[in-house]
Amino acid sequence: NVSLKEDEVARYLPAVEKKHTVSKNFICDQCNYTAHFKSSLKRHLVSHSNSKRFQCDQCNFATKWKENLKKHLLTHLDTKKREKSLKCDQCNYATHIRSALKCHLLRHTVFKQFQCGQCNFATKWKESFKNHLLQHASTSKDFKCDQCSYATNNKIHLKAHF
Repeated sequence: NVSLKEDEVARYLPAVEKKHTVSKNFICDQCNYTAHFKSSLKRHLVSHSNSKRFQCDQCNFATKWKENLKKHLLTHLDTKKREKSLKCDQCNYATHIRSALKCHLLRHTVFKQFQCGQCNFATKWKESFKNHLLQHASTSKDFKCDQCSYATNNKIHLKAHF
């Protein structure tokens, strides 16, 4: 962690204020974007271009930005590698993206104050809990699949069935 003492803040503040008051001399001729640096304007100009310089060598995906291609290439990872990389220790969730696993783990750690007395359903959202209780209360299955005999009392479940 980096922190500045009060006297250090006072010493650096004039430089920071000066940096933020410098005029933006680089102006886009296609929109109202302005920049402090020529490199920032050049990066912005790519957004107006139809050119997609970065091509995936495994499919027809193309993009203007290198970072987008890097993210896309992860979708081509071998399924076995992805499954082996990062696994949740509380369920069968697996991913190759560390931030996705961290986000997923929150699902297990967040207190779920609304718990169903008729099944093991639990949630932290009151609205979701109310909707769940309606499923136990309703015996009529008004939402029917036109492809098979599946029927449910929940429209969302029918959509998920497809």
